[in-house]
Amino acid sequence: MNNMNLPLQHAAPDAPAHESKVIPLHEQAAGHVHEQRTTRLGFIILLLGFGGFLAWAALAPLDEGVPTEGLVTVEGRHKTVQHLNGGIISQLMVHEGQAVQAGDVLFTLDATASKARFDEVRQRYLGLLAQESRLLAEKLGAGSIVFHEELIKQQGDPYVQQLMLNQSQLLRARQEALRADVEAMRESIQGQQALIEGYQGVAGSYQSQLELLTQQLAGIRQLVSEGFAPRNQQNELEQKLAQTYGLIATNDSNILRSRKAILELQQRITAREQTEKKEIDTEMAQVKLAVQADAEKYKPLWDELQRITVTAPVSGQVVGLQVHTVGAVIQPGQKIMDIVPFDEPLILDARIPPHLIDKIHTGQDADVRFSSFSNTPQLLLEGQVKTVSSDLLVDPGTGGQAPSSYYLARINITEDGMKTLGDRRLQPGMPVQVVIRTGERTLLTYLMHPLVKRIAASMKEE
Repeated sequence: MNNMNLPLQHAAPDAPAHESKVIPLHEQAAGHVHEQRTTRLGFIILLLGFGGFLAWAALAPLDEGVPTEGLVTVEGRHKTVQHLNGGIISQLMVHEGQAVQAGDVLFTLDATASKARFDEVRQRYLGLLAQESRLLAEKLGAGSIVFHEELIKQQGDPYVQQLMLNQSQLLRARQEALRADVEAMRESIQGQQALIEGYQGVAGSYQSQLELLTQQLAGIRQLVSEGFAPRNQQNELEQKLAQTYGLIATNDSNILRSRKAILELQQRITAREQTEKKEIDTEMAQVKLAVQADAEKYKPLWDELQRITVTAPVSGQVVGLQVHTVGAVIQPGQKIMDIVPFDEPLILDARIPPHLIDKIHTGQDADVRFSSFSNTPQLLLEGQVKTVSSDLLVDPGTGGQAPSSYYLARINITEDGMKTLGDRRLQPGMPVQVVIRTGERTLLTYLMHPLVKRIAASMKEE
């Protein structure tokens, strides 16, 4: 051990170059200590750095949000122009991008088939209304017809005028026929009453004659019994008395026959009026059913005819025009074009995945980024969630894309965001990237979240 304290022997100056240089032991020890200190210091620095990182990751708050994509759209939505029944384009008055005012004609459809169907039902329907009006007047015994309001509205039409004239004439003819029948029977009654009066007058003379013959017969019988008068005089008086009784009986029978005839005529009048009323009621019921059936056809066909000409619902710009030529066929309910209203405020529509909807609610702030501005591709604006759809929406997908489900969040750009936007102009249809701020969490929480979820799920597996 003592040999370690002896000085090392230095090589001679003229020793070969490849021979090792002998380092003193105290220098070797000092280098070893220095190396240990350096390693320890590096480890401490690494430990402090990692600990500081962990502390920062565990304590420093980071913004948390839901990223999604959306589009700039009109707050009141595009006004989609469709046609309920479809048809063939006969006139196309607009082109893609054209500005239109509310009420401007966009296109018209061929009305040939619709008008033919409407005219057929209309003529039958108006004829039934005229018939119904006439039957009501007959039922009430009115001298003129109060026509249905639909006929009054169209009374300038020659066809309607002819309908009203025909029914008025028919009313008078039927009333005249009824009146003539009843009047004839009433005249017959008056004739029978006159006969009765005549029979009653004759009956009075017969009664006087009967009384006179009865008195004469009583006197002649006494004379015959006393022998003062011949028997044949009594026989003559008895014969006259019997004839008078016969005349009285015949006269009474005539009176009864006339009274019976009067009763029968009165019954015939009642029956005629009741039959007329019953016929009116029966015909009225049938006409009402027919009117109701045609009314259900008339109104839709009238509405269809009014929809032959399609006008702009609002003032705006035509976009997404689907037809471009006269003669094109459109299907019922087919979208024909959209109209983007003028001066409508713009809003952002963002689609929220269903599994993230629990984090989204109205009033949340949002970061909105536009990539459409070439000069400022990373323009960032402030926004705020205005509404969130209360139910799941489904995009059916087009071009072979699978259907997708989402919740719709509508986002306003704040006043500060509009100031940042400056003179840049937003257009409906621009794509946007949106991050809806949902709160804060640490980096450590973010990193540990998948692991915690996986552990929680694995603990529940069988």
